[in-house]
Amino acid sequence: MKKLAKSVIGIMTVLAVCFGLAACSGGKTENGIETSLEAGTQTITKKAYAIFPGGIYVLEGVVTMESDKVMNCDISEINTMIFWGNVSRALTSEEAVMLGEDNIQSALARGHRGPEDARFAKYVQVGDVVFTANADSEGYISYTSDKTGDVVSYFDKSEDNIAWYVGQMYAGNYWLLKKAEDGYEKIDIASFYQDAAGSRLEKGESQNKKIRKHWEGWLPNIEKIESFFMKNGFIDGDFKKGEDGVWAVADAVSGATINQFEGYAGVLYEAYKK
Repeated sequence: MKKLAKSVIGIMTVLAVCFGLAACSGGKTENGIETSLEAGTQTITKKAYAIFPGGIYVLEGVVTMESDKVMNCDISEINTMIFWGNVSRALTSEEAVMLGEDNIQSALARGHRGPEDARFAKYVQVGDVVFTANADSEGYISYTSDKTGDVVSYFDKSEDNIAWYVGQMYAGNYWLLKKAEDGYEKIDIASFYQDAAGSRLEKGESQNKKIRKHWEGWLPNIEKIESFFMKNGFIDGDFKKGEDGVWAVADAVSGATINQFEGYAGVLYEAYKK
């Protein structure tokens, strides 16, 4: 009888441990949604991705929910190779010699003030994919690969494609390439480990505009958008820009004045709706 009691107690203990572990760490990820259960509270993290026109940047919007409450919103804007492949001002003199003129492609860059003549790395790598630079029919830079075709069109096709790219960038899996007889030589440059002011960063952080420090007014606007939805939730209504330049959703004023408000707010809405 004592043996039976011990056996029953042992089984109950194992079951309790198993259920406890499931309750604390039982989580899954599917279609951009991460679900976890801790202390009886379900936390859901939803992600959405978008590309800005021209393909210079891609967006990741992350919304974290507990039950029906918005707990956190986060917007990340990641440079694509159309940005970091532009080596016009990014290379030291030693790096320019190392890369060599044979590995440079001249083309137009889309700048804030219009098209600019620029020099790009002819070959770059993200993850295990090698991209080659060319000038398109209008003279602008275009990066293509056998696997993806034109990279901007590839991003346009699927959020999963952008998610793959963002994951590789967070991991620091990107390089300039120098063509060699038996393939390519990977080249890391100093600017891949710096913010916009030249301070030290991890490579996986340096193409994230929130971390690398973009223009002075950018981050405060992003934080206002994130805070707005954390406070107000994802209310129904149109995005409207007031005469004072401040954006609102329906009649709720966000405080943000950034021109691309609709893109930044939109990616959070897309995440929330999943």
